[in-house]
Amino acid sequence: MVRYHRPNQIFSNFCAACLLSCILFFGDFGAVLQAQTPENDLWIRLEKAEKQPFPFKNIEYYPLKHPKVALVLSGGGARGLAHIGVLKAFEEHKIPVDLIVGTSIGSIIGGFYSAGFSAEDIRRNIKSIDWNSIFNDQTDRPLMFISQKSIPRRHLVQFRLDGVMPVIPTSISQGQRIFQTLYNKLLKASYQTTDFDQLKIPFRAVATDIISGQKVVLADGDLAEAINASMAFPLLFAPVEIDGMRLADGGITDNLPVQVAQDEHANIVIAVDCTSELRAPDDINAPWEVADQVTSIMMKKPTEESRQLADVLIMPELGDFKGGSFEFSDSLVELGYQAALTHISEIERKIVESDSQRINENRSIGEISEIRYEGLSKETFQLLRSLLLFHSTGEIPLATNDNQLPITTTFMPQTMSDIPVSYRDVLDNMRVIYQSGYVQDIQAHVSMKENRRILTFLVREQPEIESVVIDAHPALPDSVVSKIQNEHAGKRLNILSLVKNLERLQNAIFKEGYSLTHVSAIRFLPESNVLHISLNNGRVDDIRIHGNDITRNFVILREMPLKIGDLFENAKASRGIENIYGTGLFDRVLINLQKEDSLNIMVIKVKEKRYQVARLGAHYSTERLTEGFAELLADNFLGTQTKMSLFGAVGEFSRNLELRFYTVRLFRSYLTASASTYYSERQDRFYRNFNRFPDYEIIRRGFRFSVGQQIQRLGIISVELRAEEIDLGAPEDDFSKN
Repeated sequence: MVRYHRPNQIFSNFCAACLLSCILFFGDFGAVLQAQTPENDLWIRLEKAEKQPFPFKNIEYYPLKHPKVALVLSGGGARGLAHIGVLKAFEEHKIPVDLIVGTSIGSIIGGFYSAGFSAEDIRRNIKSIDWNSIFNDQTDRPLMFISQKSIPRRHLVQFRLDGVMPVIPTSISQGQRIFQTLYNKLLKASYQTTDFDQLKIPFRAVATDIISGQKVVLADGDLAEAINASMAFPLLFAPVEIDGMRLADGGITDNLPVQVAQDEHANIVIAVDCTSELRAPDDINAPWEVADQVTSIMMKKPTEESRQLADVLIMPELGDFKGGSFEFSDSLVELGYQAALTHISEIERKIVESDSQRINENRSIGEISEIRYEGLSKETFQLLRSLLLFHSTGEIPLATNDNQLPITTTFMPQTMSDIPVSYRDVLDNMRVIYQSGYVQDIQAHVSMKENRRILTFLVREQPEIESVVIDAHPALPDSVVSKIQNEHAGKRLNILSLVKNLERLQNAIFKEGYSLTHVSAIRFLPESNVLHISLNNGRVDDIRIHGNDITRNFVILREMPLKIGDLFENAKASRGIENIYGTGLFDRVLINLQKEDSLNIMVIKVKEKRYQVARLGAHYSTERLTEGFAELLADNFLGTQTKMSLFGAVGEFSRNLELRFYTVRLFRSYLTASASTYYSERQDRFYRNFNRFPDYEIIRRGFRFSVGQQIQRLGIISVELRAEEIDLGAPEDDFSKN
């Protein structure tokens, strides 16, 4: 689906060591004030995100809201590798990113980063791609059966037919190679979801529907497919079909999609523009280079307008690097890094100032006579004491019966009456407590009692955990399980630490190749003080096929190693895509994973080729002179991958005609079969001791049938039955005169 909506805002978790810096950096966000007049009865609450980072069932934790920072990454071909350097600089300076919007190469970099790859991970992945081979959609020969390899490739020209009319290709590549490359790498990502809001960082890919001419913002679906659509440059790659649309490169309609980020209600938009300059005359030769030049001209003015809309614009000095300069990836990354460093201070300042229209937290609440903590345990208070803004100057009276602080405790009695307390003071104190990870919720209440203004912090702590139980999974390392159990058993739950450990747990499972398995629920069992972590087992509950109007389902399913009820394994899914594509029946093959209620649905999407094929060829030799042939082929007879061909050849000294049926696999077995009937005439010359004798003619009429057992894709054992009539004699006609 394609959606336009406001994404949920997810705040990054911070460790206790950087709590104060977090407070100062994001101090103006995260406050809800109620009943502000009179201030003698005031409730103050922290403003939180709408969704939890994991499915906590009866444990509460919502990250705090902060200014929403959107990062917009432009297109530009290889020049866009500078985006990696920008991300590297942001990582080093802890610049938060809450939304990434990408076009073309920007969608590749942004999509990978949103899925959990670091800047360095992306750099390594980009360098590992052979960019010179991504246009080659030919099936690798090791993926073919021996019977496929033995099919003769004797033609010079081949074209597919729509009825009797040739089909003209719309692009150099159908995009299968680049999709497969992206898919295989994204299977190793830390976040696996079809809802781009649920990635580590919410993500939007911008593409263009070439049917309507409209810009399309992809917010869900298969991430590799969305990226593929965003970068499908016309003439180089075929459009990607999604939900009835034919999607091509997003740079056609919006090469720097700042407006998309603003539509998603970003408070700060940082745009990185790596747009290519117009080509020099000597660089406009191939059709796709002409298309690129035309697109650049069309987008010149809209891109300039988008630059003006950005709050921060980063334009790396990329000089003469061209859109195809992938071999200079390290240099491009470094240029992006250096460009980003010059804007770090500006970005930090804008984040601090971004809430200028919000409530003034520096307003005074008044003089506080007494401060109370309710629900905060002795251990938690002692742990946070040095970080709290309101703490006792002397010995703190502690409860002895329930390990809670007294209902009423007065702090700083010598100075409190002389120093007014502001909203910011109260909120900063609340943030310190909340971001410690030991509490589920905290509120502050200002009230009057006997002409004394009382500030009460009402705290609801996380539960104490006796033991941790994690569902078993074959890919879950014991070391990960032990770490979680040792870190949380026998202690009060620290939710931030748990979130990090859950991320490690999921990453460990994904690393083993089980990308469909995930944490499905975290429950606290109060009767036994047990923390139970449930895992979705990641089994394939159903398999569906879309796009096979002619091809039978069994032809596709027999090539897929994954079956209903199997654990979804990345390696098997990737091999299945390669196997299905290797049949030669499809222009594109991909897998989408969908959720229906609690069921895991694996959808195999295919785009069928035109199955009527015409082939032409010719041959010349000094001995036999010229020979030409034509072949008509039904590539998928009855939708069973059976091929039917009619072959005819005529030359100076030969004539051939053959009708052949052959199939690579019979039904779901590895049996292969072939049957043909043929007629041939051949006139040969006869020499002895360099003397030429009269020519003779061989006429063959016959029938062949063979059947074989294929040993996977490694070999074949076969037998052949042949019935043939051979006539040998003087030629009745002179071929060369016919």
